Amino acid sequence: MKVDLNIISHAVLDDKIFITKDKNKEVKNQLGGPVSFASTIFPVSSIKGRCITTVGRDFPKEYLEYFSQIENCNFEYNFSNKTTRFLHKIYENSRALYLLEQASNLDDYTTNFSGAKGCLISPVYHEVTSKTVEWACEEHDYIGIDVQGFMRGLDTNNKIIPLYNPQILAELTKNASFVKYSLNEAQHYTQKKSYKEILEGLPAHNTQIVTLGSEGLLFSKNNLNYKLSAPSRMEKDPTGAGDVLVSGILSKLVETDDLEISIAFGMALAAEKIQMDGLQSLTSKDYMVIAEEILESMESLE
Repeated sequence: MKVDLNIISHAVLDDKIFITKDKNKEVKNQLGGPVSFASTIFPVSSIKGRCITTVGRDFPKEYLEYFSQIENCNFEYNFSNKTTRFLHKIYENSRALYLLEQASNLDDYTTNFSGAKGCLISPVYHEVTSKTVEWACEEHDYIGIDVQGFMRGLDTNNKIIPLYNPQILAELTKNASFVKYSLNEAQHYTQKKSYKEILEGLPAHNTQIVTLGSEGLLFSKNNLNYKLSAPSRMEKDPTGAGDVLVSGILSKLVETDDLEISIAFGMALAAEKIQMDGLQSLTSKDYMVIAEEILESMESLE
């Protein structure tokens, strides 16, 4: 099947422990990962997508059935011994993330597929290397990279910790159309605090996007720096909003070649996601109207 957008990442099974003073609540085998959340945009998009991933034999059959029913999206998976699995320990004011299992590397499987206009590379923990990045750059017109999985390491207890190698990261992202960081990732990478200094401290050869949660995001374009405000929404669950954002940006970028409207469009989709509990496809709305309203908030960072 010919597609417009390839999305490359591990699907994930999340175990969560919500730790409170009264009692702990546990959730097992919750579906997650960038391919899962990114796939939710296709039913409300005019483009066709392909999600490329690896799952284990332990991956629940009902999740495979769920993916098979998503409109405008092919779910392509290779079997591994195990599915990538994380444990989330969620406290009232903090959280910790642990890697329990990891599916096999995606490089050889991914590079068997044909290219498309756009490609999102969004690893959760080093499941792709420069081989996949090079393939993506050769076979696609637009490349988006979410750096989270390239900027993670493990301590002796398999707890996820920040791991930043600016030289390697700059090499991996040098040909991307845009690169997305969380604010925390960007601060650690640059060792800067102010928004302007953070953007100036990130590699300047492509567009940098730094998410600010409910406040919106920062982005650079042609050596100029901007801030866009997020629309006010009641937040139910922010999980996966970043994945919806970057896949939404690419979906509009392959249509329009307009970076600013594409970023605002991705923000509009992400604003819809946070109003939903868990993982579910986005509802049909005129997201371009919301995107145009978001663009009205754009301010230059001097």
